[in-house]
Amino acid sequence: MDISSLIDMIVSISNNILILLSIVFLYTLSNYELYKHKRIKQVVTGIVVGFLTLFLMTNPMVFEEGIVFDTRTILIPISGVFFGPITTIIASIIAIAYRVNLGGVGMMVGISTIVISAVIGILWRYIFRRHKFKNKYLEYYILGFTSNALVFLLMFFLPDSLNVIRQVFPIYLILFPVVTMLTGVVIKQQQFRIQASNLEKAQMLLLQSSIDASHNVEIYVVDSAYNYLTFNIFHKNQIKAYFNVEIDVGFNVLSLLKDDNRRTRIKTSIDSALKGEIIHDVIYTTLPGNKIIEERFTPLRRGHDILGVTVFIRDITEQRLHEDSIMRLSYYDGLTGLPNRRYFQEKLVEVNDNQYCPVSIITCDINGLKLFNDALGHKMGDLVLVKVAEILTRHLLPNGTVSRIGGDEFIFILPNTDYDTALKMMEKVDNEFDKHLFNGLKLSVSYGIATKLEGDHIDDVLKQSEVQMHKSKLFEKASHRSEFIKSILNTLREKNPREKDHSTRVATICTEIGKFLGMKKHDLNLLEAIASLHDIGKIAIDEAILNKPGKLTPKEWEAIKKHPEIGYRIISTAPEYAEIAEDILSHHEHFNGQGYPRGLSGEDIPIRARIVSIADAYDAMVSRRTYKEPMTHEQAILEIKRCSGTQFDPNLVNIFVDLIENGVLYL
Repeated sequence: MDISSLIDMIVSISNNILILLSIVFLYTLSNYELYKHKRIKQVVTGIVVGFLTLFLMTNPMVFEEGIVFDTRTILIPISGVFFGPITTIIASIIAIAYRVNLGGVGMMVGISTIVISAVIGILWRYIFRRHKFKNKYLEYYILGFTSNALVFLLMFFLPDSLNVIRQVFPIYLILFPVVTMLTGVVIKQQQFRIQASNLEKAQMLLLQSSIDASHNVEIYVVDSAYNYLTFNIFHKNQIKAYFNVEIDVGFNVLSLLKDDNRRTRIKTSIDSALKGEIIHDVIYTTLPGNKIIEERFTPLRRGHDILGVTVFIRDITEQRLHEDSIMRLSYYDGLTGLPNRRYFQEKLVEVNDNQYCPVSIITCDINGLKLFNDALGHKMGDLVLVKVAEILTRHLLPNGTVSRIGGDEFIFILPNTDYDTALKMMEKVDNEFDKHLFNGLKLSVSYGIATKLEGDHIDDVLKQSEVQMHKSKLFEKASHRSEFIKSILNTLREKNPREKDHSTRVATICTEIGKFLGMKKHDLNLLEAIASLHDIGKIAIDEAILNKPGKLTPKEWEAIKKHPEIGYRIISTAPEYAEIAEDILSHHEHFNGQGYPRGLSGEDIPIRARIVSIADAYDAMVSRRTYKEPMTHEQAILEIKRCSGTQFDPNLVNIFVDLIENGVLYL
C-alpha cells in the first residue's frame, strides 16, 4: 500500500472515530434516561443506535472493494453494556441489514463482526460485570480489547487476509480498545450525573414534601437580599391570610412587613444568621388571641459559605398554656386553687432569712372532715375543703400565703408578722366559722401558732406550730364530734320533719320492751339513744329519694340500704356513742338472715337492734308516708306477727304483742 492510500485510510478511520466521539458528546449533553418507560425506550433507543451505526458505516475506512472498517465494533458492545439486549439486538439487526445491502466479499465477516460485538456487549452486561471492576478505565479497556480482538480474528477469513491483518491490527488491537475505554467512561460519567441529578431532585421533592407536611410550622428560606428561595405551603397560606399577598420565589420578605418594629426585628435576626449565628426568639404578639410565636433563624451553609437563612415560625400558644397548666399543677392544689406542699416548702426556705422576721406560722386542721366524708360523701367533703379554703383566704394578711399541704391540713406563712397579729387574724377566721353553717353543719378548724424570731430556724418554728395545733385538736376533738352528730341529727330532722316524731315513738316502744326484759337504766338510755339515732345515716341519702312519692327503683333502694353503714361510721367516731354503733349498723338485719347490710341471723343480731327493728317497722307501717297510706293498728300487728321468726325475733314479737294487749303500750 502506497503512502497516499495509507494516509487516506488513516483519515477515514479518524473521521469515523470523531463521528463516534461526537455522538457520545451529544449524548452527554442530554439527560436521556433509559429506565423510564423502559420497554418502549429500549425499542426507540435500539432504532436510534441502529441508525447511528448506519451513519458510522456510511463513513468507513475502505480497504478495497467489499472490505470496509468502521467503529461499529465500539458502538455495538457499548450499547450492549449500557442499554441492554433489546436495544443492542435492534441496532444490530439494522446494521446487519445495511451490511447485507452493501454485499461484497467481506459481507459475511462484516455481519460476524456485528454479531460478535453485540454478544460481547450483552455478555459483559450480565456476566463479566459481576466482578465489579473498581477501575472503570481498566474495565472498559478490557471490554474494548476483548471485543476487537475477537473481531480481529475474523480477518483471517477475508481474501488476502494476511495483508489485511498487517494493515489493520494497530487499529483493532491498539486504537479501538482505547476509544472503547474513552467512550465507556464518558457514558458512565453521564449516567452518574443523571443519577446524581435524579437523587437531588428526589431529595428536593422529599424536603419540600416534608416541610409542606407541617401544618403548624411556617418554614421559609431567604437569601442575603431577603428574597424567598423556598417556603412551605403553610407559610404561604399564613401570608395570604394575614397580608392578602400571594408570595413566590424571589419575593422580598421585608416588603410584606408594614410594621416598622416587626420589620426591624426580622431584618436584624436574618442579618445575625447571615453572620453565622443561630437566633431563637419567643414573641408575645398582639395577634387575635394574644398568640405566642417562636421564631428560629438558622444559617443555610454550603461548606464554609452562608447562602441564606432558614426561618422556622411556630405558634406555641397552646404549648405555653399547657406548660403553664403543668407548672400550676406542680405548685397549686387542683381542688382549692391554693398553693400546694411544694410551693409551701420553697416558700418556707425563702422566709428563713432574718429580713422577714418575725415570721408567724399557723398550722390548721379541719375538724371532722372524715365525718363529713362519711356522712355526706367525699364530694361533699371536697366542697368543705373548698369552703374552708375560701374562708382562710378571705382573712389572709396581704403579705402572707396559705397553702393546702395535704388532706385537711392548711398552713399560713406570715412574713413580718408577730404572734398577736397572727392570733387576731385567726380569731376573725373562728368568728366566720361560727356564723356560717355548711349544709346545716358547723365548720371549724383547730390551729397552732408559732413565731420565728431572729436566730430561730424556720423548721423548728413549723414543728412548734404543729405541736400547738395537735394540742388544740386534742381538747376540741371529742366535743366537736358530739356537736357534729347532734348537728347531723338536727339537719336530718329539718330536711324530714317526721323523723323527730318517728324517733320519739320508736323510743317509747323500745323502752317498754326493755323494761319488760328487765334492762337497767343504762341499757334503757342506750335504747332511747338508738331510737333517736338509728336513721342518722340517711343524712347522706338524696332528699329526693327519701321523699319520693312513688316506688323506688333498684338503684334508689340500694342507696337507701346504705344508711345503716353510714350511720355506723358516723356514730363510731364519737366515744360516747361507740357502744351503740353496732346496734345502728344491725337494725335492718332479719332474724332469718335475709336482712342487710351483713346478713346476720338469730341471736348474732344484737338484742337492742332486734328491739329497734320491731319498733321501727311498726311505726313505719302505721305512719303516713309520701309513697303509701298508713295501715291500721290491727293491720300492723298482724303484719308483725306474720313476719315473726323471719324478719323479727319471735320472743320479742310476743312481748311486743303482750304489752299492747295488756294495755302497757297505748299505740
